[in-house]
Amino acid sequence: MKIRIAVALSALLVAGTVAAQPKTLKLGCYAPLTGPLAVYGKSMAQGLEMALADFAATGKVKGLMVSASCQDDQNRADDGINLARRYIEDKDVVAVLGGWSSTVTLAAGPVYNEAKLVNITPVSSHPDVTKVGPYVYRQSVIQSKEGAANAEYLIRLGAKKIAMIGIPNDYGKANMALTGRAFTAKGGEVVFEEFVRPDAQDFRQVLLKASRANPDMIYMGMFAPQASLLVKQARQLGLKTPLYGAAALDSREFTRLAGEAAEGVRLQLVFNPVVGPKMAEFFKRYEKQYGNIPELFAVNTYITATLLLGVIAEQYPDVTRESIRRGLDAVRRIETIAGPLTYDPTTREWDFRFLPGLIENGQYKPAG
Repeated sequence: MKIRIAVALSALLVAGTVAAQPKTLKLGCYAPLTGPLAVYGKSMAQGLEMALADFAATGKVKGLMVSASCQDDQNRADDGINLARRYIEDKDVVAVLGGWSSTVTLAAGPVYNEAKLVNITPVSSHPDVTKVGPYVYRQSVIQSKEGAANAEYLIRLGAKKIAMIGIPNDYGKANMALTGRAFTAKGGEVVFEEFVRPDAQDFRQVLLKASRANPDMIYMGMFAPQASLLVKQARQLGLKTPLYGAAALDSREFTRLAGEAAEGVRLQLVFNPVVGPKMAEFFKRYEKQYGNIPELFAVNTYITATLLLGVIAEQYPDVTRESIRRGLDAVRRIETIAGPLTYDPTTREWDFRFLPGLIENGQYKPAG
């Protein structure tokens, strides 16, 4: 499965002028488009589509056609590698966005790096992503920063002891480890920790074991499919221990699947309309176009694609794979719908801010 997106920038030429034959540049994209995590991959594709359309509307570059093809990696490392080889062989592809999963990005990244084709992920948050090599970038949050923000919020909520339940993939292991480490560094104690299979359906036993450790809060290092089952079963068991989720649960998929059971869950918000008028306007436009509020993955793909398109605009018509890498390396600060974001060339990371939040009446709200 793939999602094709094309925006003809040459169509924006003033009426009555004759356009030169447009040059086509391609952006690759890989994400899960089928299976239980497909909603997130489709969010990425929609964020990319909006970025291309908005860039075209600016009329910055005439005589250029940009197309993007989002391919299904099925959240599998081997499929991510195969797609990387395919994109590398297509000489019109000047850069690739993806993946969604840290596991897939960490597998495909070395292939892109060896071929000297920029791979920039708008989602994968494992700390090792940018360590793959100079052609692998991340324009999103990082687990170490989320872990520090989680620990600060947990302490502020009065938690001294936490139980942690997560999934044992690259994301879940890093998320749990870095949050737990930051929490203990602030004087907290992790009194229970267990990993469950990503396809687990019954969390009752692990919840009962966690509750016997008398934690002040139960932390969920997982995605919406697992967390929605966990919170429903926690409510069914009558557990009163408050629940706290990883930032990945800042997702309408979580509240859709969990329903009323999601009420009161605490988490860090990454993007929210209260960030500012530009973000609020983006949320309105996205909802009007796609019929739902954007996932954080859609927002960050929009920001990442806008960054890439800006680099292309500055370099056109002399755009190459290598020029895009140099252009990204030269960026230090960008203005985005989330406000100004700065880049540290030493760590090769962007400075994203977290917003302590909770789910109330089915809505994601800042907690103040």
